[in-house]
Amino acid sequence: MPMRTAMLLMIAAGTVIGLALPGARPGGTARAKVDIAAVASSGAAPNYQRPRETVIQRDDSGHFYAFATVNNEPVRFVVDTGATTVALTAEDARRAHVSVDPSQFVPVGYGAGGEVRGQPVTLDRIELDGKAVGAVRAVVLPDLRVSLLGQSYLRQIGSVSISNNEMRLN
Repeated sequence: MPMRTAMLLMIAAGTVIGLALPGARPGGTARAKVDIAAVASSGAAPNYQRPRETVIQRDDSGHFYAFATVNNEPVRFVVDTGATTVALTAEDARRAHVSVDPSQFVPVGYGAGGEVRGQPVTLDRIELDGKAVGAVRAVVLPDLRVSLLGQSYLRQIGSVSISNNEMRLN
């Protein structure tokens, strides 16, 4: 019997919480059905689309290059599945309205030449071919020649696969 009592208490609590939520009352449900029916009868398509598959060809240097927007500004990237984070050149960061302050450069990693210094930042938004991600962790690297689109963006968009000379982002 204690299990039955606990179950009844859970049902009662769920009902109370459900009725307390905005739009959860019976009238709210009926209104939602009318709105859906009105849209369906008007023939209007829903105002959303799933991002399409992006196919990037490997260039002659062996890299995959893509243009994406950072804070609504175009940036050319090497899509780098081995990079932990997005890395921007100082010029790309400035163009994307990211505040760059050389006094804020700190060690952010190690490369073949030793310590790598840069400025950790958070980008408001990166979008590539309809695949938008907000609040992306990144670094600005003063000596970087081309920006890198790394895992802090890539792991949030779905899947990334490479076969032959094509990279596919879904």
